[in-house]
Amino acid sequence: MAGPPLPKIAFGPITLAVALALVAISLSRPAHADPKLQGVAEASIGYSDNIQSAPRVPVPGGAPKAAGAFLVLRPGLVLASASARANHRLKYTYTYDLFFQQTNVSTSSNQLEYHAFFDLSPRVGLVVGASAIQSNRYSAIVLTPPGAGVVNATPTGSGAFLLATADELMSFDLGPGLRGYEGMAVTEQTPLFDTAAPQTFGLASRVGAERSFQANAVGAEARAEYSIIEGSLRPDGTALGLQRQIIGTGVGLWRHDWSRDFTSRAEAGVLRVQRINTGRGFWEPAGSASLAYVTEVGDADLGYAHLVTTNPLLGQALLIDEVRLRGALPLASNGEVLIAASSGYQRGRLLDENATLAAHVDAILVDVGVAWQVTDMLLLGLRYQHVEQISDTRVPPLPLTFVRNSMMFGAAFRFPPEREMPHAYRAPQRVDRADEIRDAVEPAEGGTQLRPGGSGR
Repeated sequence: MAGPPLPKIAFGPITLAVALALVAISLSRPAHADPKLQGVAEASIGYSDNIQSAPRVPVPGGAPKAAGAFLVLRPGLVLASASARANHRLKYTYTYDLFFQQTNVSTSSNQLEYHAFFDLSPRVGLVVGASAIQSNRYSAIVLTPPGAGVVNATPTGSGAFLLATADELMSFDLGPGLRGYEGMAVTEQTPLFDTAAPQTFGLASRVGAERSFQANAVGAEARAEYSIIEGSLRPDGTALGLQRQIIGTGVGLWRHDWSRDFTSRAEAGVLRVQRINTGRGFWEPAGSASLAYVTEVGDADLGYAHLVTTNPLLGQALLIDEVRLRGALPLASNGEVLIAASSGYQRGRLLDENATLAAHVDAILVDVGVAWQVTDMLLLGLRYQHVEQISDTRVPPLPLTFVRNSMMFGAAFRFPPEREMPHAYRAPQRVDRADEIRDAVEPAEGGTQLRPGGSGR
């Protein structure tokens, strides 16, 4: 049975986020702080042994594996504001990747991000976000800074794409120690120009509640994800046509604060995958566990997850087991030396049109950066990145086996310095919510000042 056609314009998620933001602003009190604009200029020079993430086994007509030096120029603007009831941050970044040996494969990328927090009432909080990335597949690997990346299988070779996402999460204090929440997320990925690749649209939602007892919290959460994929392929490379899928998950969860800086989260339950086209599906256990280290100046976490997910760039659903370590922390007490990392291993199996386990796709990421804050405005950094993919598939745009190692040295200049900007909102991980970071405006002698503060809501 044919499904509804996919949207041809990938700005629906952005429109949703803007609408949510406008509603939240209308419900919140007027802001008491003027927005602040920050200019950012970043430049990196590096070397990669596989500049286009070419597969280990050459593909006819595809790019061969080639090493080379490259230059990354990344100017950007950040617009941020904070008040007693709202926190906004809008960021635009333009990236130009210049490959010295093969200038014809040089690419440019555009990235737009928006994140906001709204205190709608003493008992209701709202977090919204949206992003849009226009880039080339192999350039996208370096778009995310170390410490913020994810472990995911990626297509190989060239090809341009536009990926847009939007999400919202609303939290309700229902009573002493009792909290409910709901969230929605929209994702759309579409190939650009003459790129041959799947187009993916996904809609996800979740609703849950939890009861907290001092350092512990227990609760339950239900999730649903609906996805439409046009142009998807079987593992042997033959066309599948339009695919529609639903993933339903129910879990029980437990959170515990072990100390002032350490907190953990564990969840276990069951999920159901249903392919609407064929009426086939299966049940599977679902679960995750994580241990987080959270301080006022940084955070890190180690986690494991077993779940079914839809990879928008691949246009495929995968059953995965993932171990991931990520974080960003100062190495010195004065905060001048920083380390950030995103590392992990993902073992995955593609699902075919009958929701049957098919080809293996494994992904390994080691992304580590060390930075020195020379002055308030100047940051110097050294970054190493190892990306490896191991796959049974042999036909692009399905994931292929490749290895890429890169080393980069760079500098970032920010004016005004970050300490003069409203802080970016950080959602709480602890049960007592003491690690939440958001700027609050408080009266001060001679005017108004911005001060980071935590909320105990």
